Parts: sequence; C-alpha cells; structure tokens
Amino acid sequence: MSNLDELSSSPQAALDPQDEVKIVGQYYDDKTAKLVRKYGPGPRIHYHVGYYPSFEAPPRADDVTPEDIRGSIRRHQEDLLRYAAKIWDAEQRLSGRVLDVGCGLGGGSLFWAEEYGADVTAVTNAPEHAPVVEGFARECGVDGRVRALVSDAKRLPVDSGPYDAAVAIESSGYFDRPLWFERLAQVLRPGASVCIEELFITRPHGADVWAEYFYTKPATVLDYVKAAEAAGFELVDDVDATAATAPFWEESVAWTEAVLDSDSGLSPVDRRQLRISLLANRALGAEWQAGGARLGFLRFELK
Repeated sequence: MSNLDELSSSPQAALDPQDEVKIVGQYYDDKTAKLVRKYGPGPRIHYHVGYYPSFEAPPRADDVTPEDIRGSIRRHQEDLLRYAAKIWDAEQRLSGRVLDVGCGLGGGSLFWAEEYGADVTAVTNAPEHAPVVEGFARECGVDGRVRALVSDAKRLPVDSGPYDAAVAIESSGYFDRPLWFERLAQVLRPGASVCIEELFITRPHGADVWAEYFYTKPATVLDYVKAAEAAGFELVDDVDATAATAPFWEESVAWTEAVLDSDSGLSPVDRRQLRISLLANRALGAEWQAGGARLGFLRFELK
C-alpha cells in the first residue's frame, strides 16, 4: 500500500465537470458506428478488452479477414465477462437488480440479463446509445429486464433504488469516483456489491496512453479504496488480470491492419483515423508489457 500511496493519479482536467461529462458523451456518440463496425454486429456489443488465459499470436493480417479477427475479439470479450461472473459469483450477486454504469452499447447489460436473469438499468451519458441499447434488448427478448437510463454516474436518481449491485466495466475511469461512490451508497442496499473491471495506475504517469486516447483519468487501486471507504464501502476482492488481457491489443492491431489492407473503399479520413488507432493500440500493448498499468477486477461491499 505504501508504494501506491506515492503514486499520483492523472491530473483533473481544467474543464468544468459538466462540460467534461458532455464531451465524453459526445465522444461516444460519435464513435457508435465505429464501435459497431469493429465489435458488432450485435446484439451483444462490447467495448472493452478480452480475456485470454491461453493465447497464440494472431495470424498475419493477409492470412485472415477482418471478420475472422473480429469474431475472435468478440469471443474473448465475452470470456472476460464470464471470468468476471466467476470471480464475482454472479449467480448470487448479479442476478437481482443491477446498475450497469457506463454501459456502452449494452453488451454487458444484455449479458447479465440473459445469462443470470438480472433486472438491469443500463446507465449511459451518450444519449444516442440509449435507443441502441433498448433496441438490442428487444432483439434479445429481454426488453422487460434491460432499461436504458441517460445519466451522469454521480447523479443517478436516488429514488430508483435500492439495487443489489452495481457493475462498471472499463467505465469508472471517467467518473468522479468520490461522488460516484457517495451516490452508490444512496441507491444500493446494505451488503450490495460494486464490481469494477478497470485499468489502474501502478507507477507515476502509468497509463498515459490510455488516458490520452480514451479521454479518461485512470487512478490507483488505493484511490478507489479511499473513495469507497469514505462512502461506507470496503474492498473485499482484488484480482489481477493484466497478463491474461494483454493479447487483446495484438488482436486489435491485427484487425486494424486487416481492414487497412482489404478495404479499398475507405475514405482518406477513415484511413487516417484507423492509422491513429493502430498507433494507439500498439502503444497500449507496450504499456501492458512494460508494467505501466494493471488490469484488475475489484469488488466492494456496502457496509
């Protein structure tokens, strides 16, 4: 713990907090079509790393199609949720009323509803994502158990609870964590779990690439613990999965290379954006390997 105490989290942006929330929401609204192209077609579309307990390097981009690689990425993204379900004991903790905070296009919300019978409130601050999530829920036949809510994480409606659990899959890096935990303490029942899968800083300036590319503010595990304890939560699980998630960046690079090689109809703007993504994904893979950050699963309980 003493080493973590010496670390400094990413500096807060100079923007007004509400302006920052709007910028992040607009960022993801603008990315919708790109997310569907890379991680679709749906209905369970995930925007997070995958889990690879054993992995062989992806074949060269000229040996496979983008669709082949995309299929592998999607399988491993679902594997990450299945791993999370195992270590968080989803049958017991994620089968009731669940808040999926920062739900993206709803892949995780649909997963908890379909696999564990959860009644999920899918929280997003990207207004255009809400109808997409609800449409996918209808497609899966779980529209009665998955509802989209457009809200800032720290302003969740207090009268919507009590919930049995909250889940945040690679989304909590965008939140004002002290205020988020304070609001969770108001909407969760006593004994409820807060389940977080996230990238955490392990050294000063660790995860800078992640922060700059995704407009997020990663923090240390200790930062999370302090914010949670101040709101009445305690950390009960901390599982490291850095090594088992590192191959995601290899597959992501392979997919981007395959698209650039095979799609002659890409506009110059699309090609430029894909090349920027390619550079960022290579840098993120290097960040994983260099130990600049760790990918972990935390679970807190409300006392």
